[in-house]
Amino acid sequence: MERFWNLIHYFVYKAHYKSHLIFNKINPVFYFYNLPFAKRHFEKKGINPVDEVNKAFKRADFGLSSLFAGGFMNTLVLLIFFGLLNIYSGLVQQKLNLNLFDFILTICISLIINYHLLFKHDKYIAYFKEFDKMQINKKRKCFWTGLLVILGILLYFIGSFIYLSYRFY
Repeated sequence: MERFWNLIHYFVYKAHYKSHLIFNKINPVFYFYNLPFAKRHFEKKGINPVDEVNKAFKRADFGLSSLFAGGFMNTLVLLIFFGLLNIYSGLVQQKLNLNLFDFILTICISLIINYHLLFKHDKYIAYFKEFDKMQINKKRKCFWTGLLVILGILLYFIGSFIYLSYRFY
């Protein structure tokens, strides 16, 4: 379970980073960096702003893509929990009166689960290094499996609302 969850985390990280690289081509801020006065300014400082931004996204330990992937994984766990709540509410045919404390508790449980599966002792970094060395065919197969799991969780969450509305009306 831990390895599989880290695999999904890795592919969300990679997908976010690659989408950033694709959007670099149409990002209007990067056109600003190509203006002559901007080029001279950055050459004086000895930095390439595009490379620096790409590094900020790519860092596995605390990069923007890694932060996005961690938040996305927390959201997936939350969707599973809220789907379970919807199904439970539909089974007992009683509307649940959830307050702010219940949502905070669910978020805390989600954070604890992901902490133990992904972030405790920086497990995800070791898994990222392992997954980077995988063969391309295996990466593709794991990517499609991870994508199907993500879509399955989203469909499960939507389906739980459909089930809930069907049971009440």
